[in-house]
Amino acid sequence: IEERVIGKMHRKKIFVCCFLIMVVMLMAGCSKVAQAGTTEQSEEVRKIAENRLEAILESKKIVIGISPDYAPFAFIAEKKEETYCAGSDIELGKYIAEQMGVEAEFREMEFEECLEAVSKGEVDLVLLGMLGEKDREEMMDFTNVYYRPGTQVILVKERQKEKLKTQEDFQEKTLAAQYGSLQAQLVVEQFPESYLNLSENVSGAVLMLRTGSVDGVVLEEALAGEMLREYSELARSEAEITYTPQEIVGGVGKGETELLERINEIINSVTEQNLYLHWIDEANELAASM
Repeated sequence: IEERVIGKMHRKKIFVCCFLIMVVMLMAGCSKVAQAGTTEQSEEVRKIAENRLEAILESKKIVIGISPDYAPFAFIAEKKEETYCAGSDIELGKYIAEQMGVEAEFREMEFEECLEAVSKGEVDLVLLGMLGEKDREEMMDFTNVYYRPGTQVILVKERQKEKLKTQEDFQEKTLAAQYGSLQAQLVVEQFPESYLNLSENVSGAVLMLRTGSVDGVVLEEALAGEMLREYSELARSEAEITYTPQEIVGGVGKGETELLERINEIINSVTEQNLYLHWIDEANELAASM
């Protein structure tokens, strides 16, 4: 009798285990069907939407074309042996998505492939650290300018302001600039008789000046203004730096007026708050550490 009871219990356990396995498999199958259904539904929403902005809002996703080979705008970074896309354009893309209440999906392509993809409507937006050149304008509509390296200035100690008023005054002096930045390039080109001290970030370069380890720091005018408001012991030198600003823009498909207007509203907010300047500062620092 014991053997029969044990046998029945054993068969019952086997039956229960098989039943549970079957349930798990069915659930997994349902999950896959649901995911596939969600993807298909998202694509269907995009097809029937009146315009691309509506499609993005309905599908809860904006697809952004990037070419991650151009630091500090977009590049491949590594953290804990895992690679990921980083850069100031990546941060801008995330911010745009956040403000629209959708998810940002970045698609990595070569630069020219990105241009073709936006012209064919395969991506919603491209952020490429791109200049708004005429031949590109035929393929897309440009966004407002989101980065324009403006007037470049030199900050010095207030007490040194009258002694460091011209480029010649900085001969044999030391200037600080962020590693890999436009400012570092300008020091090399326009101050050949000066010494260059590189810093991983803007705050580090300013600290060098405040502690007296350098005589000046080269910064973009907007960031220099922030530093002057924060540190009363600093002043702007009258020494001039020659630089012709280049305007960086993004791009959307031709005729996508509603989407372009919404993105431009967000970009205007970014520039008003100087957000992009801080993103590019952080991106330069990260790129220098790679």
